[in-house]
Amino acid sequence: MNKKFWYIGSVILMAVLVFIDQITKFLARRDLADGAFSIIDKVFSLSLVKNKGAAWGILQGRVDILSIVSIILVIAIAFFFIKIPKDKKFNIIRVLCVFVSAGAIGNIIDRIGFGEVTDFLYIELINFPVFNIADCYITFSMFIFVFLLLFKYKDEDLDFISFKRLFGKEKKEQDKAGTGDNVTEIKAEEKTDNMTDKDIKEDTDEGNQAGN
Repeated sequence: MNKKFWYIGSVILMAVLVFIDQITKFLARRDLADGAFSIIDKVFSLSLVKNKGAAWGILQGRVDILSIVSIILVIAIAFFFIKIPKDKKFNIIRVLCVFVSAGAIGNIIDRIGFGEVTDFLYIELINFPVFNIADCYITFSMFIFVFLLLFKYKDEDLDFISFKRLFGKEKKEQDKAGTGDNVTEIKAEEKTDNMTDKDIKEDTDEGNQAGN
């Protein structure tokens, strides 16, 4: 499947995922302002929380830093996405990249647009920190990615993740090595071409004397 299809499909999927995240946050801000809504009593509920930090409340009030880090993350994922081999077995990694990017973008929109991230999903049973759909995209994608690294892909399948391959250094080194070999061969050919008839005759005479 060509890369053009993946680029277009990924952009459409990402837009859909970001829309879902944003519409659920909009509904949460509109309908949960007056209090929590229980889905499963003492297990799971919808509870509006405006988070000015990152997960678990860290870096509270540092929206600027978190926004910059998130933007850098999205750029890094986009670069990684481009470098993924065309083989079909890596398609799931492409999809995971889209989900993680959509999650990051969803929270970036919140931080830039509202100065805070809207969280509303609350697992009361284990008192888990309140989160949102974008967080789900990122968390589940990372779990699946780690699982694939451990149980699906072999070491050689993941060679493209090396820094040399990601930044094209390995290819440049190979090209450089090949160029060096070509230069040596060319110089040898030039040396042969530049030999005079006298040099060739002397070499021939020496060879004949050695044979006698």
